[in-house]
Amino acid sequence: MDFGNNHPRCLSTTWPNVCRYEVFLSFRGGDVRKGFIQFLYRTLVDSGIDTFIDYDGIEFGEEIMLKILQVIRHTDICIPVFSSDFASSKSCLKEVAEMVAFNRTIMPIFYDVSPEVVGEVGPSVVGEVGEQEGNYKKSFRTQANLGVKSETIDTWKNALHNVSRKRGWELEKFEGGEYALIGEVVSKVRQLLRKDDLYVPADLVGMDRPVQKLMKKLGVRYENEEVIEGQTLTGKRVVEISGLPGIGKSTLATVVYNKIHHLFKHKSFLKDIHKMVEQERLQSLQKKLIWSLLKRECRLEDIEEGTQFLRHRFNDLRVLIILDDVSDFKQINSLVGDPSWFGQGSRIIVTSTTRGLVDKYRQVPVTSTSSTTVNSSDDIVYEYELEKMSDDHALQLFHKYAQRGKPLQGEFFSLAGEISAAAGGIPFVVEFVGSFLDGKPIECWKEALGRLNGDTYDEVKRILKKRYTGLDKYAKEIFVDIACFFVRKDKTMPFYMWQARKYNPYTGIYELQNNSLVKTRENNELWMNNQLEVLGREIVKETNPDDPFKWRRLWNQEDIELALIEKKVAAVEALDATFDKSCSFPERIFSNYFPKLRYLKMDNAMIKGCEQGETSLLPLLTWLDWKGCHNVSSLLAFNLSKLVVLDLSESTSTDWQDWQQVIKKAGDLKVLILKGCALLAEYPVSVENENLERLNLERCSALPGLSKSNGKLSKLVSLNIKFCSFVRELTEVMGSLESLKELYIDETDIKAIDFPEDSYGKLQILSACKCKISSLSNSIGNLKSLSYLALDGTELTELPDSIGLLKNLQTLSLRSCRGLWKLPDSIGYLEELRVMDLSETSVDELPSSVENLRNLKVLKMHCTFTREFPRGIKNLERLGEIDFSDCRSLRGECDITGLSSLRVLLLENTEYSEVIGTDGQRSDFPELRFRISNEGTAGAQHQFHGWETTTQFEADGRLRMMS
Repeated sequence: MDFGNNHPRCLSTTWPNVCRYEVFLSFRGGDVRKGFIQFLYRTLVDSGIDTFIDYDGIEFGEEIMLKILQVIRHTDICIPVFSSDFASSKSCLKEVAEMVAFNRTIMPIFYDVSPEVVGEVGPSVVGEVGEQEGNYKKSFRTQANLGVKSETIDTWKNALHNVSRKRGWELEKFEGGEYALIGEVVSKVRQLLRKDDLYVPADLVGMDRPVQKLMKKLGVRYENEEVIEGQTLTGKRVVEISGLPGIGKSTLATVVYNKIHHLFKHKSFLKDIHKMVEQERLQSLQKKLIWSLLKRECRLEDIEEGTQFLRHRFNDLRVLIILDDVSDFKQINSLVGDPSWFGQGSRIIVTSTTRGLVDKYRQVPVTSTSSTTVNSSDDIVYEYELEKMSDDHALQLFHKYAQRGKPLQGEFFSLAGEISAAAGGIPFVVEFVGSFLDGKPIECWKEALGRLNGDTYDEVKRILKKRYTGLDKYAKEIFVDIACFFVRKDKTMPFYMWQARKYNPYTGIYELQNNSLVKTRENNELWMNNQLEVLGREIVKETNPDDPFKWRRLWNQEDIELALIEKKVAAVEALDATFDKSCSFPERIFSNYFPKLRYLKMDNAMIKGCEQGETSLLPLLTWLDWKGCHNVSSLLAFNLSKLVVLDLSESTSTDWQDWQQVIKKAGDLKVLILKGCALLAEYPVSVENENLERLNLERCSALPGLSKSNGKLSKLVSLNIKFCSFVRELTEVMGSLESLKELYIDETDIKAIDFPEDSYGKLQILSACKCKISSLSNSIGNLKSLSYLALDGTELTELPDSIGLLKNLQTLSLRSCRGLWKLPDSIGYLEELRVMDLSETSVDELPSSVENLRNLKVLKMHCTFTREFPRGIKNLERLGEIDFSDCRSLRGECDITGLSSLRVLLLENTEYSEVIGTDGQRSDFPELRFRISNEGTAGAQHQFHGWETTTQFEADGRLRMMS
């Protein structure tokens, strides 16, 4: 470059120091100074890019040249502007050589000369190009004549050759001329310098997988942690990111924004929407959104005018909009009321602690001003709930903040794992506790662990309690009940108590789930993050932290004993007295001290001094869970009129008359659980228990068989007689149970099941694992409502064709049916089937009709005799998990190209040759022998971070990348 006056901000003529620049412009002044280079420089500077340029083109001596070369070494991006006379300047040649020598990011502009001429690699041509080529060669001859060493000239030539092969811009290829070229250059420079990026902490932990999932939902091609360049986004997509406070929703949205914003000319990231709306600044949000998208201000008289402007102005523009921290759809209705307001290729991301906000987009069709098609198949709305961090990631993050990455020694290491796990996988909590413990002695670490397990820090409590505060009053009651008693418990039973208390549990659980405070996991189990569990228990204590006898719920043995000593427990409504050792309670405790008790759980406890004539004990008792009750007659002293759930599992009481009296007294009883009552020899229920809905007699091994009285329980929904070995048949009267939805007969002696037409009409779940069943009657097809069928470990050899009549079946489990060797073709009629488990059977192939199982998500064929990858499943787009592990006969190729949802593929201990799939699937299965599906040859050219690479395959089929 020719040097003149130096950059006014940093460099003086005395060169006291060398400043760091973001862009270094190298050019030959006489060719491009007027107009183009000034326009390029001014546009870069106006765009906020710190740029070094020479204004006057005055040649300086070698001392100044050394300083300039130092500037190049400390500059992020170098842009040489090649013109026809560029090579005549020794300064320019030295600059290019320095760029190459120090491996700077070089983005060449070929102003009036081609890359071939600059690199002198193209053939000689006539006309203008020939003249350019002559200028470059002539310049090198001139330099040689002036005494420049041949080694130096070779270095310059090699540098030009190197740069000419880099990705750059040729002016002649831009229809819009210099203006269009400069616009693209500035855009690319801003992208590389990440000028439009928002701040995120360095070295984020555990974000890779969530980013991948979000990119897929956004329809953005993303590989090797980079967005694929040159892709065209189609349709319109809205993605909602929900999750707990502090879980990382805003961070995830910011990371994704930084990775994809360069694909959009019009983009906006609106933060703290909930807070802004609370401060009545919605109009400010509208103005900010409009300014971000158009880069100009817009005068708005009111919110309605702003809404109309947004509705009509952007119909044809492709936009990226992030709406952060939204708590109600009303907050964004005036900002992004409908995807139809924006053009094709638009992407909208909403973060919220409330799940399901974007459902509104699905519910109300809106007419677009630019098109009659709105909420079309191209407009896709997704929901994505950000889960807690894995234990490994939580430990890694804790280590980063607690010891600033320094090695953890001795007891610090073991405590770090416990503390990070106790933080519940919530990044905010992990970071807060880690930073708090940084540099503190081991004693502080031990105290922190104890606090996380039984208390919570004020700042953590403030963040997590935000969502609780906004709940409905009944949802709050349910939340605290779960935190104190029902985490990892089947939600069915507490529902009965909450209904009896008129807490509206369906609405309450829905609200809790939408706020990410509670989840329902497999087997209908309630789950809550352990920090929320701590919060719930803190809420119980907060009004009277030192007086447990004033709490409405008690669950800790020490607190219960203290409350009983005080003899002041009138406030207690729920009590879990499952102590480590058996204990006894005097009868007067329940008659005098617990007038409001609705839930009581005891294990192996005794109540002394109960008088059967006393019936006023616990008048509000709704749920009694008394495992190991040795004397059922004790219950006759309780007021059971409001009891809806009774669990007397593992009772050793043998007096059948006591059983009958208790059950009769509980006239409103809906759930009776007698699991493991091995001495119970007769059925305690009768026709008088007309409200009974659930009866669990599992492992009541002395029961002789099913009583005819069971058939008269018209409201019975669930019957469990697992491991009742004396049960050999289902009596005909059982088929008349018009309300029965669940039947569990596992490991009974039942050898055959018949389902006459018009019987078991509502049955949804049938579990008959390890029964003596050797064949299944065609009458199975009469179970029109059946959604779950488990016949694991039975002696079945085949299924009847009528299995295909089960149109609502979602799960079919035949695991360990070792005599089963084939499936009928009618299996393809199970249109709603989601899960099919054939593991450890003798099945060696699937019928071709499985291609019709369009809703199948899980296929398990572990340890079967299958010989090849089933062709019928190749195009099941919803199939997400396949298990062929230990199928030692499996050989050949596994073509998963059409399985777009596949995330789990288990092929251990098989003889498969390779997996054929798409390039996008490869990253999901890095440990497998993988081949990219390609109609051409095995070697294909790719662009990888700007470098040309070749895909090749080693002898074993494993993929490797070669530069």
